[in-house]
Amino acid sequence: MIPAVNVRICGLVATCALAAVAAERPGQARRFPIPGHGSIVLEAPQAWRVASKPLENPPAISIQMRPESGEAFSIQVSSVFVDPAQDPDLTSASLKERMQKSADQALPRSVEKKATLVELRGKQAAGYYYSLTDKESTSAPGDYKYMTQGSVLTGRVLTVFTILQHESSGKEKDLALRMLADAAYSPGETNTPVQQDPTALRIDETDRAYRLSVPVSQLVLTIPKGGFKRATTQAGGATASPRYFYFTDDARKLQLSGWFESADGFTGVKKFWEQEMASWRKINAPEPRDVSFTKIGKWDAIVYDVPEASGSSTHVRAHRVQAGTWIDLHVSTVSGSRDSLASLLETLDVSEKQEGVMLLSRPGTVRGTMPQAIHVVVDTCPCSATA
Repeated sequence: MIPAVNVRICGLVATCALAAVAAERPGQARRFPIPGHGSIVLEAPQAWRVASKPLENPPAISIQMRPESGEAFSIQVSSVFVDPAQDPDLTSASLKERMQKSADQALPRSVEKKATLVELRGKQAAGYYYSLTDKESTSAPGDYKYMTQGSVLTGRVLTVFTILQHESSGKEKDLALRMLADAAYSPGETNTPVQQDPTALRIDETDRAYRLSVPVSQLVLTIPKGGFKRATTQAGGATASPRYFYFTDDARKLQLSGWFESADGFTGVKKFWEQEMASWRKINAPEPRDVSFTKIGKWDAIVYDVPEASGSSTHVRAHRVQAGTWIDLHVSTVSGSRDSLASLLETLDVSEKQEGVMLLSRPGTVRGTMPQAIHVVVDTCPCSATA
């Protein structure tokens, strides 16, 4: 079996007797208390069995997560409060160095010849992880072949984790990494669930993709990462919506943005375009050229060019209505072709959550979910290849 990561305090993971098994609802945050030093906030899927035990010296919380039945995977997490006086040099850079040493030590028993660190980052958490394959594993129960180990720093809380799997194709790795990237430190020590806006967009990032969803929606939009990076805009208007997203790819000169909204707000592609043109004329934006309505995969798309001082930019406004949700997408480029934008659109995946959370009072009427979309002024500068 692959040996445990050789990082200070990580022995807590392997030696603690775990208790207080509890199953969490999907998307519900739970506080795991660190004695005398607040708590670490994590989310776990409902089907996972979660066991935890607080430790006094050093102040820490040890957590284990397993499937509802069987031994397909095992996730071990230890979060410890690091006293600045005892480890003043604990930074993201020093954490990376420690993780690289740990990875190199695990290589002799691994199939891989090199261990590559991958950055893991969220709003509060920042760290690194690596994945290796045990060349000596028999795949017997408890003898896991695939391992991902890493650590993230959230304030002065260091979280060390190990993800073990029998199958490399299991989705548990991505789910666990997303959970750890979303880790947050709280000074309180209560087990009260963290309240989140159920109508606000959530963006989960892995090393390969971005997963976009809204708690009250049944849809998940997956965008292959490639060169895309999350970006912000000060345009205001509809871009201030809590369900707006914006990504840029500087190398390919691409911009991708959009909204999650209620399907009740979508009145059809032609009507939508009429409203867009009316809002553009109000701000004296250049008229789009060569407008065409087409179907790209399951997206209803409007393809057009916009004249600019240095030439023109190419745009696609794409719409997808499914399971009570309307996804409104805008992709643009100043260097690519219409075909390249269509190809990009076809790489996006829209899937439905396994457990629906939208409440329908009657067919076509959504209750307690996203407000209807208002796209009076979608872009304050629609004449350029921006969000």
